[in-house]
Amino acid sequence: MDAMVALITGCSTGIGRDLATRMTAAGYVVVATARRGESLDGLEVALNLALDVTSDESVTAAIAQVMEAYGRIDVLVNNAGYGVRGVIEELPAAAVRAMFDVNVFGALRLMQAVIPHMRVRGSGTIVNISSVAGRLSLPIIGAYSATKFALEALSDAARQELRPFGIHVVVVEPGNIATHFDTTSRTVSAAVLAHVPESPYRDAYRRDAAMGARLHAGQPGPDAVSRVVLNALAARHPRGRYGAAAPWPVAVLFHMSAGLRDRLIALGYTMLGKR
Repeated sequence: MDAMVALITGCSTGIGRDLATRMTAAGYVVVATARRGESLDGLEVALNLALDVTSDESVTAAIAQVMEAYGRIDVLVNNAGYGVRGVIEELPAAAVRAMFDVNVFGALRLMQAVIPHMRVRGSGTIVNISSVAGRLSLPIIGAYSATKFALEALSDAARQELRPFGIHVVVVEPGNIATHFDTTSRTVSAAVLAHVPESPYRDAYRRDAAMGARLHAGQPGPDAVSRVVLNALAARHPRGRYGAAAPWPVAVLFHMSAGLRDRLIALGYTMLGKR
């Protein structure tokens, strides 16, 4: 088989679904996965699989099925993930654990299942879809940022560990993308925070909602991320990190001192709240 086999998680909607379609068009043998197999209906790829990234048994079974069908996995894209919004004081620990189980441990499960096959072949690429929130933590999304910070830390270590075996590890950091992610995040968060009838942080939540509405204006579609992933996969020596549709002020904030960054973020939220 000459075509490379790519396994992508979280393909029911958004970035994962778009990427599965574009990688198929680019000649990859794509295995698209999602927790609910029926959500992949209509997605024209080589193989659609139900895969729950929080289940060791589900991950093991899916990898075994791919290896039996194709005998190799050349590319793993860890895209499955979701966000829960809320201030640190009010977020239930159980909700944060559940998010870590998908965003961090889910990716880790897939990496640990796929790496041995790549190592034997002496080649492979792992793409972990992070976020600008993986380098910049803002009010209300601190727990989500924590999952992406953790994913980037794992990726940095794995990139160094796996280089001698010919395996590349790439992090892609999207900015705001026009998908169902934000709507789902706010819906999930409302349910999680239902136990807080009158939050002392209502001004912070109001500013966050205003910021979200503003950022939605003119945001690119999931293809902006898919194209970055395809470019990274085409590179002979891919970089460790790629941005995708991140606004330039965010990149500037990455390089500031913590104190100056906090003041500028607070100023931005204050100005936005007056509009």
